[in-house]
Amino acid sequence: MRRRYQKRKETFYVELRIAGRLALLLRPQVRNKVVSGLKWSCENRGLRIYDYTILPDRVVMLANTAWGVLHEVLESYKGFSSKSVMLLLRNGSRDAETAWMLSVLQQHGPKGKPEGIHIWEDQTVIESVIRQDDIDRLSLDIHNRAVKLGLVYRPEHYLHCSACPQNPLDGWVVEATDPWS
Repeated sequence: MRRRYQKRKETFYVELRIAGRLALLLRPQVRNKVVSGLKWSCENRGLRIYDYTILPDRVVMLANTAWGVLHEVLESYKGFSSKSVMLLLRNGSRDAETAWMLSVLQQHGPKGKPEGIHIWEDQTVIESVIRQDDIDRLSLDIHNRAVKLGLVYRPEHYLHCSACPQNPLDGWVVEATDPWS
């Protein structure tokens, strides 16, 4: 009699970068749109986030999906969040900073797609992580990104990081369990 093993879902290191390395996520309204898009992806597309940090120019996370393909879920998220952020930028205040940001996004945005509607770089970093040691190392690195940038002294003080108890995705971040316990 053959044993059947349940296929284990892989964990992935994901990095989504803003086009032109623009520090767009420093704006609270933009960051709120990005966070609401992540929540929507968790609820409606099966995205599972284990650890994350939202930096000024990128979103870094350890994630996988409950169903579907991670790449497709992330592309859907990028499209959704790009449209909502671009609407916010275009319909918001028309100051010099917003005009400058829009021109940088148009210049550095993905090629072959309609101009001016994408805030993310075309290439998404997605790397499979299998060993628990690597997952632990990457988790620590993700939590310490804001510390390395000099934004905070301790990871738990950075609000937009899963290390912070009051993070905006609290309740959406999946608690990892030790399979050996």
